[in-house]
Amino acid sequence: MSRLGRFASGALAVALSGLMAAPLYAQLPAHLRDFPLASRKASGEPIAPMFNGWIGNPDGSVQLVFGFANQNREDVLDIPLGPDNKLEPARFDGAQPTHFPTYRRGGFVGIQERGVFAVTVPADMAGTEVIWTLTSGGQTYSVPGRATSTSYEMSPDPAAFGSTNPAIRFDPNGMESTDREGIYASRLTARVGEPVTLTAYVQDRGVREQYPELPRFIYPVGTEWILHQGPAVPEFDQARITGRERDRQDAGESGRQDGNGWEQVTTQATFPVPGDYVVRLRVDNFSAPDSKFDNQCCWTNAYVPVTITP
Repeated sequence: MSRLGRFASGALAVALSGLMAAPLYAQLPAHLRDFPLASRKASGEPIAPMFNGWIGNPDGSVQLVFGFANQNREDVLDIPLGPDNKLEPARFDGAQPTHFPTYRRGGFVGIQERGVFAVTVPADMAGTEVIWTLTSGGQTYSVPGRATSTSYEMSPDPAAFGSTNPAIRFDPNGMESTDREGIYASRLTARVGEPVTLTAYVQDRGVREQYPELPRFIYPVGTEWILHQGPAVPEFDQARITGRERDRQDAGESGRQDGNGWEQVTTQATFPVPGDYVVRLRVDNFSAPDSKFDNQCCWTNAYVPVTITP
């Protein structure tokens, strides 16, 4: 075939592929047509619910773990519980956040906030999907949480050098959390503008005695107090302290640690408007060599409900 013939054949193929692609493109929903190549805007973008994975429990129940991605570069959104922010079946509704900050993390996770909350599907409901639906930025996204793919299965076993999820208690002798679903403290009550002391007890739970090459067996934990639900962002006197910062100093806290390694951590929170709030405490041991947010290891959630009156 001549060069001219080859050129004509190629041009015809391109034209035909364009004709076929155009109708397919037109069939896509408007909000999906330009998404793959579009840059993130400062505001007006939606929040994407994310299913992070599942953990099987010995009793046959399954824990489903969720996070989110705020696709705005700057706009922090609040989506109250209700038709625009719901979990189905309804028995699981209410655990999800209503406050969605922006994140600019490096590495694999990028703008994602992972492991924000979890729900446990009991053994007698095995196979049930828990669907999180969010409507924002003029768009509605739903994500199903399901325990059907081993690709999404998360292991509760110790990491490479023995790191496990840290423990959180709100009472030194009370219930404790070592997972994403967490526990809830007793409700606190205060007035607008009145500082509230938030207190918890935390402990590194690593099992590292079999690794003598490690510089230490117990690592200082990091803590972060985050608005989970509520009408306005409270002011924390110290919202976040990394494990390395806590290791260098008392970090403005008591620094007290009992014989079992429990450490008291505190912050002062001041709430600007009345209403019902939930503050999430995330405790991590990211200062350990085998623990990293990107790898879903190793951190624990717990929650403090607060009622603020005028």
